[in-house]
Amino acid sequence: MNNGYFFSNIDINTFQTESVAQYISLFQEKEHTLTGNFGRTVTEIKNQIQAYLRNQPRSFFQVATDDSGKIRGFSGLFFSDSNTVRLLGPFATGTSNEWMEISDIFFKRILERCKPWRDIKIRIAFTNKNAYLKQFCESHGFMQYNAERSMVLDRKKWQKEDLKELTAIGVCKVRDYQASDFTDFLKIHPGQAYFDASTIVKNLNNFKRLMVAELDNRVVGYVFSEDFTADGYSDVCFLNVLPSARNQRIGSMLLKKAIEDSFQKSYVKRIEISVRVNNIAAFRLYKRLGFKETVTYVAYELIP
Repeated sequence: MNNGYFFSNIDINTFQTESVAQYISLFQEKEHTLTGNFGRTVTEIKNQIQAYLRNQPRSFFQVATDDSGKIRGFSGLFFSDSNTVRLLGPFATGTSNEWMEISDIFFKRILERCKPWRDIKIRIAFTNKNAYLKQFCESHGFMQYNAERSMVLDRKKWQKEDLKELTAIGVCKVRDYQASDFTDFLKIHPGQAYFDASTIVKNLNNFKRLMVAELDNRVVGYVFSEDFTADGYSDVCFLNVLPSARNQRIGSMLLKKAIEDSFQKSYVKRIEISVRVNNIAAFRLYKRLGFKETVTYVAYELIP
């Protein structure tokens, strides 16, 4: 207990994740408190927390409550690959001083949790309007390493004719990923990406799809998307093409296939995609297809 707050860990068997998800969703509804790596609806957030608790033994979630048992803060972490810890939050209720007090205690507990793990980096993403998290990062030695625009394509405003121009130059085939593609896929996937190549292929299912572009009997590009059914959208997480195969509209063809397949699913009401702020060519392509810019996320990193 610290100054009237009780700090405890969340266990899927002993803690009601529903109330935690309800608390977090209040922050995820507003741009100035929105963080990356989390959904926005109660159901999606609850599903994410439960999945991490079930599937990642090293994941760590904690809450702060007051004397009445009301939740006053939340923070969590999970691994996106063997050496990268992703922070969820911290979220906290109250004045600026209360926010910093709760988040500081959360962070001390996180650092203690991370002590046994060597050569890790801690990363966090949030909108550029989230002043509290920016202050938190700067006060704890995090450094900004990335900034991305988030863009959305609404099903109601999408026209299939918008994709007519997206035809690759030459004979290029887009198909689902196969295990034999891994070596080529590994060469294309960025080393510093949010999820590493092994994590992506290990977790493929009906809602996480990886498609590749094959040219001259080798994989030269791919697109990976994930559906969030409760929130009603599909996220194009990664879209990459080998440098030697660029300028042949292969990336455009992959994106076309991802859009068409996503909107065939009745629960997908929109498609989201992110683009680095300095990637003007990709930004213009997405705008031509009807994507609208929504928010900008900044990403910070700390190596303890």
